[in-house]
Amino acid sequence: MITVIIPIDLKSRPKDVINKAISITEKAEKTDFKIIFGHNDRNKRQDKKFKEKLNNYVNTSVVSTYVDSDDINMSRLRNIAFQQVETEYLLLLDVDINFNENLFVKYLNKLKNNEGAFFIIPCLYLTKYGSHILHKTNDNYVLNRFFSFSRKEFLHLASPSSITLLKTQDYKILNGFDEQFSGHGFEDFDFLTRLSNLYNLLPKSDDFIANKTARSPLFSVGFRKYLGALCLDALIEKDIALHKHHRKEKKSPYYFRRDINFNIFKNKHKKTHEETINSQPTLLIDFMRICSVKNIDITDYSVLFDNRPGHIDRYDTFLRKLRFILK
Repeated sequence: MITVIIPIDLKSRPKDVINKAISITEKAEKTDFKIIFGHNDRNKRQDKKFKEKLNNYVNTSVVSTYVDSDDINMSRLRNIAFQQVETEYLLLLDVDINFNENLFVKYLNKLKNNEGAFFIIPCLYLTKYGSHILHKTNDNYVLNRFFSFSRKEFLHLASPSSITLLKTQDYKILNGFDEQFSGHGFEDFDFLTRLSNLYNLLPKSDDFIANKTARSPLFSVGFRKYLGALCLDALIEKDIALHKHHRKEKKSPYYFRRDINFNIFKNKHKKTHEETINSQPTLLIDFMRICSVKNIDITDYSVLFDNRPGHIDRYDTFLRKLRFILK
């Protein structure tokens, strides 16, 4: 059995989060996966509803506590959930991820067979329309749409993502997530960096803390590139998890912390990765090299070479297209 820990704070979009938590739980109940939700209990009506809804499942438990803060601290909630983990292996998941048993079992078996110290699974973010299609079909159908250049269903591909399978002992060695990170962003990059350094998997580089996003992970730079290199085999296998759509409250204090969190991340890791190395500016050459070694037709992955920023054909409704045109 493997334990999945998922942080829950119902301060934001409570109905959506509760429904997705129930969806994950119902799927996991049919498997050997144990689910532990780390829940910030603010003692609101939605918190009581959440605990009532999740109370009657065999392989699911809710660890509720009050985190005395107006901020949403996912690091703290993951650490709270971890206190009840008893299995040898651990899966880090967010409530918006579609639960894909076959995908997770595949990488659990790889972990058990010592094919890697841990595994980070890329994550494809869906539009509202894409989430609707997923509900009517399945992961394979949606992924085939992505690799066939359909755009209406997809926002962007995250590689690395926070979806990680690892040994429980490693989480303990690292003392879990750093609770300095509150609000949105960088607690996962920090954890993955420390986990990778535990196994000496990251090269020394003076560009590690470069903070620049890219539409395609093959064009990543900085820490996203070096962590993303650990996901290239999964990308080539087309082993990608799906992130269901949710509204984004950009003016929420949750998102205001992002710059602060990056500074915490930078100050923690700039000294560790300050030596200069000769490396490729992006992951393009590494990706092509792996395809060549494995005798894989690179044209099957043409969509990954599309790095257009915010192209209009990615928007799934007329209103979103109009906003894109007018912004």
